[in-house]
Amino acid sequence: MLLVDAYNVLHVTGVLPPELAGLEAPDLADLIASSRWGRHQAVVVCDGTKPRDVRAAERGHVRVSYAGGGASADAAIERMLNESTHPRRITVVSNDREVQRSARRRGARVLGAEAFLRQLAQDAAAAPRGTRAVAKRDPGPLTARQVDAWLRYFGIDPGT
Repeated sequence: MLLVDAYNVLHVTGVLPPELAGLEAPDLADLIASSRWGRHQAVVVCDGTKPRDVRAAERGHVRVSYAGGGASADAAIERMLNESTHPRRITVVSNDREVQRSARRRGARVLGAEAFLRQLAQDAAAAPRGTRAVAKRDPGPLTARQVDAWLRYFGIDPGT
């Protein structure tokens, strides 16, 4: 089983090629499903609750899960590790040191976000021509959440 700390992985930059950059959790699930990890049970774990403007994602053995209102993906991953009867069969993908320590204490394998994304990029590059790991999508207009994120990123106060 694969447990992926979604936002930890999604915020890594400079690893994925431009055509795969800018993924959201459902896109990451698609990319995992078409990779070497696609035959494994995998859970892409996100903080909080599913935003209304994000599509549900379950592809093959890969699904996106949300920790719940006010809950963190870190806590959800730790809970899943503690509830597992076979933690040694789990690989946790995260750069968060506490998540990594918790996984190692339970005997799970740990894979850093950059190394994981490099594997996904390699698998996408090796895919037969004409197949796409992640479908190109028309991004349409930005959502209010995306606009707020860009404003914060660039340090722009919308009230000025």
